Amino acid sequence: MSAFTAEGERVYLYGNGSWSTEPDLSFSDLLEMELQQARPDADKDDRCTLIFGLRNGFAVNLQEVAAEVQFLDPDGQYLLTRRVTFKNPRAGKVRFAEVQMQLADACTGFNSFDVVDVPTCRMDDGTKIEDCFQSFSIVED
Repeated sequence: MSAFTAEGERVYLYGNGSWSTEPDLSFSDLLEMELQQARPDADKDDRCTLIFGLRNGFAVNLQEVAAEVQFLDPDGQYLLTRRVTFKNPRAGKVRFAEVQMQLADACTGFNSFDVVDVPTCRMDDGTKIEDCFQSFSIVED
């Protein structure tokens, strides 16, 4: 199914309820999340604030995207899980969100992270995008 935007651009409706200007899109990489900054707390040695960026590759604005992120130590062992929530990611734009962690070595206490679930993924009108997890990718530098 397809439709046209007010500007006359054709958009395509996918089975998961999302829209895109790409007719043969595979869903992967529509939401790209990247760790932008790891900032140690000036007052507490065991705290770290992480700032993530989320690029919305969908052709529609989103109301909210929440990702369950698991953090691993240098040996690949599980440390903790945090939910990172992005409010109002606009189509084609990057939205930022932050999460705080308490680890013995603060910002150097984890080696990597992975998105393990996307429990919330809604379009601007509140419509839930099914299986948004398949659209997620992590950008590493």
